[in-house]
Amino acid sequence: MTANELKEQYISLYDYMASSRDPKNMKAFGRAMNGMMDWFIANKPEIAEAWIDKLEAIRWKNYLTPSEADSIISAMTPPAPWTRDQWKAAMEKNGFEMEEWPCYNSCALYVTMNMIMSRSSATLAKYASDENKMFEFVHALALDKLKDADKRFDIRHYFSL
Repeated sequence: MTANELKEQYISLYDYMASSRDPKNMKAFGRAMNGMMDWFIANKPEIAEAWIDKLEAIRWKNYLTPSEADSIISAMTPPAPWTRDQWKAAMEKNGFEMEEWPCYNSCALYVTMNMIMSRSSATLAKYASDENKMFEFVHALALDKLKDADKRFDIRHYFSL
């Protein structure tokens, strides 16, 4: 089979399993996926880690992998104001939690805070001139988005992931 034929066959089997809603089909698919993951963990742990990072999304309402966060941050215009290390240091200094299950993981919070600053720093500066107060304010606004009661904010959808 060619690569395209293999992909089409996989998609066909996946769609059949998903639309059947039959637990027997889901378990068979899961056993096959477990076998592939076992092979990746033993032979290509860096690839296994990347796939496990993607699967973590099922546990969170707002979730990004580290590589997705890096890609989003690098494309922000105007540029994101904080590197991951600067952001983490400021979070620790303020005693803020970096994750809150099931609302958001640390990468989602990091990107959301940078998004708010990238989009609205001039406006925010009119109301909070102190750097630490600005960080606290942006943190609170990010939490408003990530913990939105009606669940309309979806970071993965927002960034077309």
